[in-house]
Amino acid sequence: MPAETHVVDAEVSGPSRMLRLVVIVATVGWEVVRTGPSVGVLRLTRGRPAARARLYRAVVRLLQHLGPTFVKVGQIASTRRDTMPPELCDRMAQLHDRVTPMTWPQARAALDRAVAARPELAVAEIDETPVGSGSIACVHRARLADGRIVALKLKRPDVDRRIRTDLSLIRGFVRLGERLPSMRGMPMADLVGYVSRAVLGQLDFAREATNLELLRSSVAELPEIRVPVLYPDLSGPDCLVFEFVEGLDPATPAGLSAAARARLGAAVLAAAHRMMFVRGVVHCDLHPGNIYLTRDERVVILDAGYCVRLPDRVRDLMGEFFARLAVGDGRRCGEIVLESAVVVAPHTDREAFVADLAALVVRSAGPGKDFVMSTFGNEVFALQQRHGIFAASDFAFPLMSLLVLEGTVRGMWPEMDFQRVGQGSPESADAEVAPS
Repeated sequence: MPAETHVVDAEVSGPSRMLRLVVIVATVGWEVVRTGPSVGVLRLTRGRPAARARLYRAVVRLLQHLGPTFVKVGQIASTRRDTMPPELCDRMAQLHDRVTPMTWPQARAALDRAVAARPELAVAEIDETPVGSGSIACVHRARLADGRIVALKLKRPDVDRRIRTDLSLIRGFVRLGERLPSMRGMPMADLVGYVSRAVLGQLDFAREATNLELLRSSVAELPEIRVPVLYPDLSGPDCLVFEFVEGLDPATPAGLSAAARARLGAAVLAAAHRMMFVRGVVHCDLHPGNIYLTRDERVVILDAGYCVRLPDRVRDLMGEFFARLAVGDGRRCGEIVLESAVVVAPHTDREAFVADLAALVVRSAGPGKDFVMSTFGNEVFALQQRHGIFAASDFAFPLMSLLVLEGTVRGMWPEMDFQRVGQGSPESADAEVAPS
């Protein structure tokens, strides 16, 4: 990851930061007043599980009220089931951006800024209604003066300052929280630092452009995979210009044969293998909204905003973990998890953890279609939490990205063997599903 994204801010300060702090404190205070008494009553009358459920609902509601930065932080943090209660992770995973598109005057002003930065960007026509809307940017279909149909990813006004201010405050809250006895030994600085870099990375359009080209080069030898072409000579710090891919429809897979879906699903696994284990880049947002099958039987991968670069050591450990998993070497899998840990509690029995993980691998072994990565991964995280082992974010988040990818690919190819992601060998997929 570029060096500039390792710093959350240059100490955001001033009246706007203080005003935002007041708003956050007031919002949190209101939620405490609103929820605290009922949580206490529930604990006395219906027990701790009911009280926790009410508390976790309040946490999610609070994040939603605090705005897009906190929603994004919650979404990303929800993947760390080894660090936080699984029930809370489940609820935070349901967070949605819930953002309205930019108004047309805002979008027009964003386009004007983009043209001022890149006079070569000659837009003849732009659709007022965006085809996609997020908390950082909106995507509009447009036609250039030379006739090309493109997608314009336009950054929202003032979004950099607002997100940097929020992240600065979150970092301060975490520093205070680390002093609490219940938080000692938790890798909160590692977690918040990683989440902050991930969110800031989505603000950095130059970095996204670099990641997109890295993704394209990673899958260049896979004819089934298509990553939209970026036009770097027309792109700038607040606007990315891509080729517009027509006809992306979530319903398309239903119209393809089982054999075609199997072949395309295998191609996605091969692409994931090449990106992660060969090039060391992970697309952490491969949900169904960013992977589409087309009628001409290809896979389109969109949006490189949330990509991370793996350090060489982490890439090697991840590759070995999946290779050992594929052959049932659970003991080595356990040793790798320990090697990747950023915190191991003083009371941890390392040998007991390795033995437990080896037993989990044995229980999980079987035909590829019966291996469910999400179930296996969540059990690994539960073991880590029980034994007091906290994986480094550089290791944990890529693993969680594979859980997201599994859910997406199983929707098109239910019989897939996800253990193959560590082997990069999709060639036999056509033989697994009888042509229809």
